[in-house]
Amino acid sequence: MARVPHDISWDEYNAAQAGREPRASLAAALAAVGPLPDDGEPRVALDVGCGEGIEVSALLDAGWEVHAVDGEAAPLRRLAERVPATQRERLHVHHLAYADLVALPEADLVHASYSLPYCPPAHFPRVWAAVRAALRPGAVLACQLFGPHDDAYGDPEMTFHTAEGARALLAGLDVVDWTEEDADGQSYTGPKHWHVFHVVARRPA
Repeated sequence: MARVPHDISWDEYNAAQAGREPRASLAAALAAVGPLPDDGEPRVALDVGCGEGIEVSALLDAGWEVHAVDGEAAPLRRLAERVPATQRERLHVHHLAYADLVALPEADLVHASYSLPYCPPAHFPRVWAAVRAALRPGAVLACQLFGPHDDAYGDPEMTFHTAEGARALLAGLDVVDWTEEDADGQSYTGPKHWHVFHVVARRPA
């Protein structure tokens, strides 16, 4: 799980993720989407804030076409270098900071694992609108939003929501799973109190 103080670079954090298993949020999203069709056309996934691309690689392995979006160039470069040649035509890399993110490719699955809270408040409404607009009819969104009890609350470069505010962001979507985590745990830099809304939602077909 990501919690990166300002004296630790995102590249340091991302590089340390190499070798971990894909996050549970991806498994939840894939379960909500269901099996891929047999028509030979890959469905399209979008990973916003993909970091080292662990989930991107898992999606490619599962036959998806994937748009990998991140504001850091180094992990995107490492991702592109390690993807097998047979999968490269299904990988599309987008080096985009939140400040520059206006629109996203349409997708059947949008995955944003522990990334959206790190969007500064000034940019969050535009970024969230782009995420919502990227959802094709029937598409699934899996993401985390941080609540006010989180240890990072008050960081001016991060965005937080109350439970009511987070649910309001999902208006018009069918909520497949909503889990609120409000507990002590571990982060990249050590112990931390987490307040996280884990969301899986679907745009009506």
